[in-house]
Amino acid sequence: MSKIFSDKKLFSEVVQMVAGNIICAFALGCFALPFNMVVSGMSGIGRMVNYYTGIDVSIVVMICNATLFIIGWIMLGHKFAASIAIGTFVYPTFLGIFSSMDSLTHLVDDPLLAAICAGVLNGVGLGLVLRVGGSTGGTDIPPIILNRKLGWKIAPMLYSLDVIVFLIQIPVTDTNGVILGILYALIYSVVMNKLIVMEQGGVQLMIFTEKINEVNEKLLSMRFGTTLLKGMGGYMHEDKYVIYCVASSRNLNRIKRTVLGIDEKAFITITSMSEINGNGFTWYIRNEEYSPALKDRHDYHDLGVQEQ
Repeated sequence: MSKIFSDKKLFSEVVQMVAGNIICAFALGCFALPFNMVVSGMSGIGRMVNYYTGIDVSIVVMICNATLFIIGWIMLGHKFAASIAIGTFVYPTFLGIFSSMDSLTHLVDDPLLAAICAGVLNGVGLGLVLRVGGSTGGTDIPPIILNRKLGWKIAPMLYSLDVIVFLIQIPVTDTNGVILGILYALIYSVVMNKLIVMEQGGVQLMIFTEKINEVNEKLLSMRFGTTLLKGMGGYMHEDKYVIYCVASSRNLNRIKRTVLGIDEKAFITITSMSEINGNGFTWYIRNEEYSPALKDRHDYHDLGVQEQ
């Protein structure tokens, strides 16, 4: 426990996983379940058990999660168990708390609005958990075990389990609940994917210009990293260099204005990148003043690297 509080990065990840699971529980308990929407994962199994036995969904989820947690611990070791411990116990605990509070289960009266709220919140919660490499436990565990032991691919098994859980709820769910559940699932998938890559993406620029040195040095002086790629013109077959540059989206127009200010005939291609890792994005080399003279520049490998 002391290691978690002493390691800032680890502490931040734990906080995100706890917050993510609480938000997921809030989305399900306050918006999805009150309007009888079909849901995936262990919550869907809990919903079915609740329908036939009356046992609270959160209790079913807790029992199933705890059982799978123990199986995962036995078969895959304590490190794996530690990685899913938060989702295994935090999620059903708060699901039970939120579901038992009448004031929270009647926050909205419109089923469509409830599906939208559930989808957005669940997407945010799952995104927070998954972007730090966490897991919500539950139905994630059997596919991981089968992957480690038998080599089966995780993604198809997860999709198959979700589809099965989804389908078994249809006979006991009215049409509105099915349609709302589909909408809810679509929304949280989009929001989750957006959140996972948020602040990790950017743009890739390929700059073709006759003023290659002037443009390159200007971008370097502005603290943008560049790479010169050697190419050949397709028409005249003449050798030329192309500037390759990656930057955050908010700096795109700044770079374009700079390049076109130097060479108004420059040809620039821009590609959106969903994720970028490395210097300037997931870590950075300590700041150093730009040196116009090449002989005065340092090799990046000689500089200290600091985690962001």
